[in-house]
Amino acid sequence: MSDQAPRTAMNRWMPIGFMLLTATGVSGVAGMLAHAAGNNVPAAILTGGGAFAGAAGLLLAIAHYARDR
Repeated sequence: MSDQAPRTAMNRWMPIGFMLLTATGVSGVAGMLAHAAGNNVPAAILTGGGAFAGAAGLLLAIAHYARDR
């Protein structure tokens, strides 16, 4: 048995919200850097989308690994 307090819905969604906000920031920076490097706007948007998917996937994998079992 675990002696931890039960997780509420608020406590469950806060890390996910933090991960999604972080991934959004990473994607915005990646898209702006791609545009500043000379890519056109659609290519910069695709770069940002790829960065979002990669960052969100990595953060979710880290959270899954760090979760108590």
